[in-house]
Order: sequence, then structure tokens, then C-alpha cells
Amino acid sequence: MKTSVLQHNNNNSTLHSFLIASGIYAILFFGIFYSTKNFLPKDVGLQTRAIAISLSHFSPSTKEPLPTPKEEVTPKPTPIEKPKPIQKPLPKPKPIAKPIKQVESVQPTPIKPIENVENTKEMATEAKNALATPKQMGNVPETLTFGKVNDPFLISVKQAIDKNLEYPRKARMLRMTGIVMVEFTLLKEGGLENVRIIESSQHQLLDKSAIKTIMRATNDFPIPKNNVIIQIPIQYLLT
Repeated sequence: MKTSVLQHNNNNSTLHSFLIASGIYAILFFGIFYSTKNFLPKDVGLQTRAIAISLSHFSPSTKEPLPTPKEEVTPKPTPIEKPKPIQKPLPKPKPIAKPIKQVESVQPTPIKPIENVENTKEMATEAKNALATPKQMGNVPETLTFGKVNDPFLISVKQAIDKNLEYPRKARMLRMTGIVMVEFTLLKEGGLENVRIIESSQHQLLDKSAIKTIMRATNDFPIPKNNVIIQIPIQYLLT
């Protein structure tokens, strides 16, 4: 209760002081208003002009923004090229006229291709077999020549040779062709001997290839009942 009474008293004192201050300010305002009204000149034009001038004094002066200073770019000095020394043109040598000799046309002599010897060790063995003499036997073996006798055994020998026949690549390039007549002895124990050429093809490369073919076909040959001499042609033809 005491607190509410104190708050009420404080509110009343504040209101009284506000009213007193308002009255004082109102008296001063009216006093100043009437005093200035009596001293103003009656000419309205002059009054308005004076007011305009007086208001102009109170208007804030607007300052223009100062321009920002630009950075001066100093131009780079251009390098001065040194003058190049002037080279004097050298005098052109005068052409010396040489006597022209008449060249006689010489026809080139044809060069025969040299055949490379392959597998020297193997060829030496084959040459040894080709030059070997037949063994002395009690019974002379039968000779079968392909083309003269229509023998099934001889036909199977020819098939084994054709199976292992290879045409030398170099002979194909040089367009070599021919027929090589080969003779060899088939043994009843298996294997062969006395391989030799009895008729050449006139090309050493083809003759050597024929001997190699017989050696490769050894395992494919049929085994005879008795030793038999085979004479058979090996053909090298380009198709």
C-alpha cells in the first residue's frame, strides 16, 4: 500500500511540473510572436525578400565531390636499335665454261643372282648321301620308276613327297621352274639311303630343295617288304 501511494504522489508531481513548464513556454512564445510582428515592415514584397535572403543563409552548402586524382602512367622508353653494319655485296664469280665431253653410252652387263647357301651342315650331309655308292648286298633291290609302273606302293611314296614339298620362296621370286629326278633306296627296316639326283632341273636352288623334300618325307614313306630303289620326279611349276 505504501508503494502504491508513493507511485501516485510521484505521478501527480510529474504532471504538475509538466503543466507549469508548458505554461511558461506558451507565454514566452506569444511574447516573442507579438514583439516580432510589431517590428516587421508593412511592405510585403520587402518582407518576403528579406525572408528569402535569411533562409538562404541557413541552407546547407552542397559541396561538389572532388575528382579522384588519376595515376599518371609513365610511358616505357622504347629501346633504340643499334644500326647494323652495311655489308658490301661480294662480287659474283664468273662462271668458267668447261669443255663438255661426249659420254659414250655403255650398256650394263646383266648380273646373275647369287644363290645363298642355306644350312651348310645339312647340305653337306645331303651331298654326301647323294655321292654315296650303294652297299654291296647279296640280292640286288628292285627298281621302281614313277610313270613306268603303276604300283600302289609307288603312288603312296609320291603322295608322301607331295605332302612335304615346299617351293623355295627365292625360286618363286626369280620365276624358276623345272623337274628334278631323284633316286633313293627305301629299306625294309625303315628309313632310306643313297639319296641322289639323276636328272637336274638346271637350277641349283630347285635341286637342293628336292633333296630336302625327300629327307622331310622319310617318316611318311611306307615300309617295303624288301629293299627297293625309287626313281621319282619332283616338279616345280608356277601356277
